[in-house]
Amino acid sequence: MITKSLIMSDNTKIVYDEYGQLNHQTLFLLHGNGSSARYFRRQITQYETLFHVIAIDTRGHGRSSNAKKSIKITDIILDINTLRLKLGVNHIFLLGYSDGANIAIKYATLYPENVTRMVLNAPNVSKDGVYKIFWFIDGMAQFFTGVLAHASNYARRRHEQLHIMSESLEITLADLAFVKAPTLIVIGEFDLVKRRHINYIAHAIQNSEIMIIKRHSHFVTYTNPKKFSQLVMPFLRRGIVNDKD
Repeated sequence: MITKSLIMSDNTKIVYDEYGQLNHQTLFLLHGNGSSARYFRRQITQYETLFHVIAIDTRGHGRSSNAKKSIKITDIILDINTLRLKLGVNHIFLLGYSDGANIAIKYATLYPENVTRMVLNAPNVSKDGVYKIFWFIDGMAQFFTGVLAHASNYARRRHEQLHIMSESLEITLADLAFVKAPTLIVIGEFDLVKRRHINYIAHAIQNSEIMIIKRHSHFVTYTNPKKFSQLVMPFLRRGIVNDKD
């Protein structure tokens, strides 16, 4: 593993970990809200044998900073694309968990020609896609971190991160139709994301399929990372070609 960083035009520092061989195709790993690239540590060995892996700390998370007043998904998308261009690759694989899956979808609607394949673990393109109890808990968390933000740097940073989950992705059915990459949507049997919402996304993305992991929840990538990576690797492997692009 090599840890690197990239300074964006607004002076934000984006930190990422790089694994695998440079001549392999590139796989971006996108973590969930409040997490970091470390979330994928127990899965990396599965991916780095076949991919040039980029595990990024998204803006305002982990070791990455955020030079703006708030964290915007549009800025995160720009960060990812800027890093892709720096790496000199035309096509990337995307594997995202929760908020990371939402970021992956948004990226694929804006840069469809640059995405080879996607694995989306528990995505939701609208608030209605998640059970209401989650938004109640999120609202409470935003309230308390907002109250404590002036006294605690951790609370201030967490408050900024939580805001991303309630920010609209502004993705329509027509936008999803622009996604060209074969897509695997993975959900736990007892997930926070509604099954019918997953069906909605799968129906809108033409070349997509759904995988339901029995006896697991929204956090399967954390509770059983080995099983998750083993299940998604055959799908990712089908997109590999002999050259870097």
